[in-house]
Amino acid sequence: METNFANKISFHWAIIGLLVVSIVWGTSYGVSKQILNQLTVVELLLIRFVISCAVLLSVIYFKQQIRMFTSQWRRYLQVGISTGLILSCIFLTETWAVKLVQAGQVAVLISLCVLFTPLLETAWLKVKLPKGIMLFCSIGFTGLVMIASPSELSIDLGVGLVIIAALLRAVMVVTCRKAFTKTPLQIEIITLIQLSVVTLISFCLVLLDSERPALIRTLQTLNSQDWASLLYLALCCTLLAFFVQNYAVKHLPASQASLLMGTEPMFGLLFASLFLSETMTPVQWLGCFIVITTTIAACYKFSAQK
Repeated sequence: METNFANKISFHWAIIGLLVVSIVWGTSYGVSKQILNQLTVVELLLIRFVISCAVLLSVIYFKQQIRMFTSQWRRYLQVGISTGLILSCIFLTETWAVKLVQAGQVAVLISLCVLFTPLLETAWLKVKLPKGIMLFCSIGFTGLVMIASPSELSIDLGVGLVIIAALLRAVMVVTCRKAFTKTPLQIEIITLIQLSVVTLISFCLVLLDSERPALIRTLQTLNSQDWASLLYLALCCTLLAFFVQNYAVKHLPASQASLLMGTEPMFGLLFASLFLSETMTPVQWLGCFIVITTTIAACYKFSAQK
């Protein structure tokens, strides 16, 4: 009886947790767009991931997981660095896109990774596609074009960057699945290595940007709201979301978890409309609806097969 009650509590907390993650990730694009008025793309990434790495390192040390790294350090570095390079490309293209286009558009278009992932899994890992997935992909592409530029049916740099980021997210998922099936690895250590790679690359890019003033002087110009945004991105949108998602997927069916995570673009659109006063044409709103419903349907279809 107590076990059933505990399972029900865990189940409900998992649902609440995934909804929180969707809200947090949906709002991250709008928060990033606001702070990009003060910082460059690489400066934002550097500060965000320095904070994330410091906190995660403290967690790993507190949980005494360092010994796990030392026992398989070559394997950890191989997987962590390779996927960390992909993650760096994801955040660079995604954050650059946020600077160029509306945050609501980014929140919707980035969900296309849901459609890219099964296609990539089929080509790379030889996973069998569920029936109808190609139809979803075709419909999703139609919505993408409507969001991009409904008047000229063309794709500008910002939208192109989001599409690249979505494709890289799919590459990241498939790469991690392939790597983790070979050898069980501690996910916190892998994540720390990945975040460290992003931090190092961002630091190198900051040093190469000779036209910008020294980063220390830039940080001194930030106000309390800017720092609150940076802490929100580092702690909530990176670390908290990561831990909550890991907890939730242990207590929910894959199809239900995918459906809940599919609500991220809706929260992103809502935040951008209410707090950033972003507006879109009716055709773009219709395109957003098509992409969101298509990705949720694809999530359910693909997860149900598994």
